Amino acid sequence: MYLKKLELKNYRNYSYVNLNFDKNTILILGNNGNGKTNLLESIYYLSTGRSHRTYSQDEIIKWGSDYSIIKALIGSEKNNGIDHLIEIELRKENNIKIRVDKIYQRKKSDFISMLPSVIFSPDDLKIVKSGPSDRRNFLDSILEKLDWKYYRQRLQYQKILVQRSSLIKSISGRAGAASNSTLEVWNDNIVRYGTDIIEKRYRLLAEFRDEFRSYVNSFFKGVEVDLFYVFSWDRGDNLDEYTDYFNAKSYKKENFIENNLKDIFYRKLIESLQKDLLYKTTTVGPHRDDFIILLNGKNIRSFGSQGQQRVASISLKLCELDILRKRIKKDPILLLDDVFSELDIERRKLLVKAVSDRFQTFVTTTNISYLDKLDLEFGNKLLIKDNKIAVSNL
Repeated sequence: MYLKKLELKNYRNYSYVNLNFDKNTILILGNNGNGKTNLLESIYYLSTGRSHRTYSQDEIIKWGSDYSIIKALIGSEKNNGIDHLIEIELRKENNIKIRVDKIYQRKKSDFISMLPSVIFSPDDLKIVKSGPSDRRNFLDSILEKLDWKYYRQRLQYQKILVQRSSLIKSISGRAGAASNSTLEVWNDNIVRYGTDIIEKRYRLLAEFRDEFRSYVNSFFKGVEVDLFYVFSWDRGDNLDEYTDYFNAKSYKKENFIENNLKDIFYRKLIESLQKDLLYKTTTVGPHRDDFIILLNGKNIRSFGSQGQQRVASISLKLCELDILRKRIKKDPILLLDDVFSELDIERRKLLVKAVSDRFQTFVTTTNISYLDKLDLEFGNKLLIKDNKIAVSNL
């Protein structure tokens, strides 16, 4: 599938947009602040049912308007394939109406699998540089694209986590049989739902581990790179000290997930009770897991250069692209939001080579010179200026 037509009304800075695309690479040129990222965000919303920039739907609606509309025609890559029309109406306070081929849909899951996409942006650097929540969100966003049920599963886990943490606060500093009995129930539930989340994240990371190393080595020859899942009960105050940590861990054995995870999780949850009571929250579980990237044996987050961190974040997104293509049997749309300005010419060429012409690709840039000497042929060329989009002959 590919994006054939896009129509926006009252979306961010745009009053009205009506664009047609072909299957080739699309260039979007404009100065910062003119709405290039807003355009890519609308495409990403069609793909995932959410923004990659905000959790507030109200921010998407144009200032002074009560609603926003995203309308798209999804074309089939196969000859004589059937096109599909998606219409999304967003209103304030997270009200949403969805129609697919003129039929109202009750759930976002009824349309998000139709147009898979992966977005690359300078903000991806936070996956590597920022805290554990950004790395967890990266894994979770991929799993949600692969299976919408995963999103509901995480919501259920979060509800259980809130209930258990609330109970921890209520019994902190005192003993009570009834409270402890209730705590056992929440422990059972948090392990039940949490184990599945941990397992899916762990397996996903393991699935693209070799590919990640290959991508990084294509950008930086001769470096030793690896990545590992870090369970909440194994997290220390300083992951930079974990030089030989992962090579010694028994959970690297293939049968760890199948045979030991639930028992270990439950035991660690019980062992952490005094710590939980002290901090008045739940300190063990997938909500505190992480993963670490090691470059020449050291945590890239603290010891990697800006260029190495940038390449690691791009390599993670390339792994996402390949995982989606393999699992859902469709070529995702590729959204490159001003990423070439962050790379030198040789690494720009490597990125273009990695994605080649396999995907319908949208490329935004402030300066067309960033695309010089790259093997990119553009179908549509768009110029954004003064909140308007025009076809360009550049």
